[in-house]
Amino acid sequence: RCYILSNENGKIQLSLRQSRLNPKSNSKAEDVEITCIKDVKKGQLVRGYVKAITPSGVFFGLSTSLLGRILFQNVSPYFVQKHSLYEKYLPEGKLLTAKVLSVNRKEKHIELSLLPEDTGMPSVLPESLGLPRYGAEEEKREADDRKKRQELKLKTKRRRVKSEMGNAVPGYHPLSAVRDLCFVIRIAFKIHPNCCPPPCSHFPLLQEAEPKKRRICPADENDSGIEVYYREEDDDDQEEEAAKKKSQIRKPAEAPRLQVSMGFTWDEDMNAVDIPVLNQKEECSESEEEEEDPQSKLKKQTKKEKELEKQKKEKELCKLEAALMDPSRQPQSADDFDRLVLSSPNSSILWLQYMAFHLQATEIEKARAVAERALKTICFREEQEKLNVWVALLNLENMYGTEETLIKVFERAVQYNEPLKVFQHLCDIYANSEKYKQAEELYHTMLKRFRQEKSVWLKYASFLLKQGQTEATHRLLERALKALPTKEHVDVISRFAQLEFRFGDPEHAKALFESTLNSYPKRTDIWSIYMDIMIKHGSQKEVRDIFERVIHLSLAPKKMKFFFKRYLDYEKKFGTAESVLAVKRAALEYVETKSSFADT
Repeated sequence: RCYILSNENGKIQLSLRQSRLNPKSNSKAEDVEITCIKDVKKGQLVRGYVKAITPSGVFFGLSTSLLGRILFQNVSPYFVQKHSLYEKYLPEGKLLTAKVLSVNRKEKHIELSLLPEDTGMPSVLPESLGLPRYGAEEEKREADDRKKRQELKLKTKRRRVKSEMGNAVPGYHPLSAVRDLCFVIRIAFKIHPNCCPPPCSHFPLLQEAEPKKRRICPADENDSGIEVYYREEDDDDQEEEAAKKKSQIRKPAEAPRLQVSMGFTWDEDMNAVDIPVLNQKEECSESEEEEEDPQSKLKKQTKKEKELEKQKKEKELCKLEAALMDPSRQPQSADDFDRLVLSSPNSSILWLQYMAFHLQATEIEKARAVAERALKTICFREEQEKLNVWVALLNLENMYGTEETLIKVFERAVQYNEPLKVFQHLCDIYANSEKYKQAEELYHTMLKRFRQEKSVWLKYASFLLKQGQTEATHRLLERALKALPTKEHVDVISRFAQLEFRFGDPEHAKALFESTLNSYPKRTDIWSIYMDIMIKHGSQKEVRDIFERVIHLSLAPKKMKFFFKRYLDYEKKFGTAESVLAVKRAALEYVETKSSFADT
């Protein structure tokens, strides 16, 4: 059972209150129903639900139509820097008890509080979170202000006393010298303690400015009758100054004793007393120390602050260690790369990345140093890894160095690697950087030095065709056939024809293939290459003509089966049903012919 409160715009509001369901029952309602702002009074304890958390506070639902606001300082006695913590402990719809702080009926504003001292309930944020209290921060601030005021007052008082003593006794040194030394020696005879008045009666200003005294050397049976006193500093950092001047103050047991050989009267002129005076430098330095002491004391950290700082450093260290252990992490500094190359010293990829890192920062010399270090570190058995570093160093000198430095690195690379590979890589570097003149000169050198190497002729042919020099390529083929052994001729012609199809004249390439196949009709590898190229670049008629020529050759049955299968696959993909049947008939005729020959 439930009670329908309203039915508007397709929304039905219900109530499960017993006072609504059973209006005749006399049971007292635990929560008085609040229908309007007049039902809310200051100081009243109300129960409601958390509606939302916004930057301005927590909004608290007292009824279906009435909302109250709770400022963050009234939510909990703890100071919370991140408001996302409230969302965790104050989820939407949570039932809480709050106290009404103020009611503005004109503006329809209700201010509430969830503090334990107002509601009598536990704090919504647990103490285990270790959050600082609002009052603790204010008390600490007030204590610091009070301490600053006391230090300022003490400093002012010292300056006033110093100026008064400087003007009180003409011809006498300022009393600051006595205060800085922190010693006043009083001489009195124990035999006649009342024979003369104390020295303070002659110097009233000294009596006013004299702080509390503490006896250092207590008298014993063997005492010579002289007592030594020193003035105790009333500064807050007395212990620090005492530690600094420990070397100047002797221990009580070691205090020197004055030997008086004649009578003494207090009527002596003060000028006759020899009082040590600090020089100007010492006085200035010690006065600066007194002014700096309060500042250094203010900078001192409390035990809690030190502990928090320690925890913060530990967290940062843990994060750093976790980041370093992450295998997917990319190196960000030179130290990261050093760690990587130490773990994998023979990996040329890591060394090249290290060089690229310095080149991005335009640190050319450091990149060179990394390359030289890599060449010394990589094991001599890892020839390909070393070659990769040499090629990277050649690229570096080509881009950022001079022609002289590039030639020096090239000569060194030729000594430590296979010369042909180094020549080929340098040719590629010249071609990629559009230094075509240097590349062509280097190719001519290679043709003289490596004339028996087929790859050199093919690489130079590819270079010339990319430059559009087809006639030079034709002449180069003639030179290659003269220089290379006869067994390499078919393969060289085939490779030149393939390069012509890609970069040069397709008709000339077809002519090369046709002449080669006429001379070597049973080279099935050349037929297969020719078919592949014509399927890619030629017309269907030309491709079918090639297949028809092949299937009528007198080849081994195994090779013929291969070509029939290729022909059938081609017709299934590009032909018609009739062309497929024609290929099958041709294959059947070939099998019958072979079987009839076998029978005879």
